[in-house]
Amino acid sequence: MAGEIVIGVLTRTGSAAAVALSGPADAPRFWARREFALVSAALPAQPYHAAAGMALPAASQMIGQVERDAEAAAASALRAFADLLPAGAVRGVAVVVKNVSVPDRLPDVLRSHAWMHAAEGIFYREAVLAAARACGWAARAVELSSVPTAEHALAVVGHAAGRPWRRAEKDAARAAIAVLAETCPPGGPWAVGGGVATDGGAGWTVPGALGDR
Repeated sequence: MAGEIVIGVLTRTGSAAAVALSGPADAPRFWARREFALVSAALPAQPYHAAAGMALPAASQMIGQVERDAEAAAASALRAFADLLPAGAVRGVAVVVKNVSVPDRLPDVLRSHAWMHAAEGIFYREAVLAAARACGWAARAVELSSVPTAEHALAVVGHAAGRPWRRAEKDAARAAIAVLAETCPPGGPWAVGGGVATDGGAGWTVPGALGDR
């Protein structure tokens, strides 16, 4: 049986790696993995870097366009990935996040190369979380620094997945395992807590997005 499958996702600049697992968390079942692009070739993969030399209205418009493109690409890729899995088995999407913050205002972000990189990291993570919700699935942000390394479970998944089994796939799998550990007790509902990032314990939520762009 497929049980409840969680898709773990690690985003990078303009792309993502996804791994689909079902429980139990200490010996998860591997279903599939996939890499997909989050931005078309016609648009900049680093929108905040591209915006640095632009007038603010044009910069904001361009960033918004890349955001819409990234969300659409992520939704399309997640749906295609789900088509590889048993029908109706996907319970949610767990996205790896980092505990970073950036200024709320676009002009402030563009003053710092480090903030531009941080903003782009948030940008793509938010795109996948929004896409998961658009697909009708629960979307969960997982801060990996606060979850167990899950070495045994990763070894089980890596053996089933085969090579290549890189850091990106491992971290995506860890995100899925973290959620499976909390949300798939025998006969139990999905829950919140531990190392899984939430908004005030409210449940499946998105971490704070950039404000005024």
